[in-house]
Amino acid sequence: MRLAEGPRYGGEVQLVPQNRSTIGYMALVVLLVAGLAIGVALFVLQTRGSVGSADLVVAPGTAVDCPEGSGAPVCYVFDVTNAGGGAEPMECIVIAAEDGKAIFTASESELYQSDGPIAVGDTYSLYTEVSPAEGKTEVGRPEVVCRGS
Repeated sequence: MRLAEGPRYGGEVQLVPQNRSTIGYMALVVLLVAGLAIGVALFVLQTRGSVGSADLVVAPGTAVDCPEGSGAPVCYVFDVTNAGGGAEPMECIVIAAEDGKAIFTASESELYQSDGPIAVGDTYSLYTEVSPAEGKTEVGRPEVVCRGS
């Protein structure tokens, strides 16, 4: 008795069906892998938070004598400390109270930018000059806000 033989195949093995383009198939695989890599990278960046950014802490201002020739009636000093997270340059803004005018003595403007990175643990004293609003005689203590830049 003879067994029925199935169809005979040639010696060739076909890995990709002929109706698919090998280049197109490989391009789709590469896009899939790249998309997964980008997704993982974005997830890691999102969950990592702001590691490495300076944590600048501004102490309440203390009234001090104004430098000679400044013309400002009141001056304050604010101590800014980098409490951790990394060293980076700082950028500070002074906000006058009650419509007055406040500037940093070092920059002679409402904005102060450090020359270089502020190391973790370092404390910097920022001096401000405060003038009352036009027609007023009293000045309030300004506010200083700092961030790493």
